[in-house]
Amino acid sequence: MKNSNLVLVTGASSGIGEEISRKLCEAGFDVILTARNKEKLVKLRHELSNSGYVSHVIPCDVSSESDVKKLFSETKEIGFVESIVNNAGFGKFSSIDKVATKDWDDQINTNLRGSFLITREFVRDMIQEKRGRIVFINSVAGKYGYPYSAAYVSSKFGLRGFSESIRGELREHNIKVISIHPGAINTNFWDNVDADFPKSEMLDPKCIADFTLQAITSP
Repeated sequence: MKNSNLVLVTGASSGIGEEISRKLCEAGFDVILTARNKEKLVKLRHELSNSGYVSHVIPCDVSSESDVKKLFSETKEIGFVESIVNNAGFGKFSSIDKVATKDWDDQINTNLRGSFLITREFVRDMIQEKRGRIVFINSVAGKYGYPYSAAYVSSKFGLRGFSESIRGELREHNIKVISIHPGAINTNFWDNVDADFPKSEMLDPKCIADFTLQAITSP
């Protein structure tokens, strides 16, 4: 295979995904950047390239099965994806009586279905190679049922169950499954949210990038 030092990062165009991608490149990994926004991905690749790092841009909507299959096919031309960071996700918040069906579906499809589609497509090669690491950027909302967050919380509880299920299933294949459950992080996630606490009290996304790198590189 052409390259086995590859990490795929979903939702890499901004926020946590951008910081994780940058941190992994600094640590010597080659990173496949994927998200829906190709323009932002290309901008990040140029920045990384100017710093001497290797990255690849493959746009993808993780909620689309055909997009994910195309993503996998294109990564095969680059090499074996040994690590995945399932980071793509978003939240929309309101009281349950005002949750639009589309908002519910979009959050479940991106936050939960997207991680399922990505994992299912890429894990086959990991099983064959008897090695791999799958990281889920979850949330404290995957452990606690916060009000006014029914769709988001449901998607993250589902993601927690999904990761716990496959953790036991994939252990025998030498595949490590890691879930990270941070609290509020200072990213553009909150730009359209009426939050009652200042961003200065939120986690720095660089901290999550550090945790992710540690999770991937630890024995």
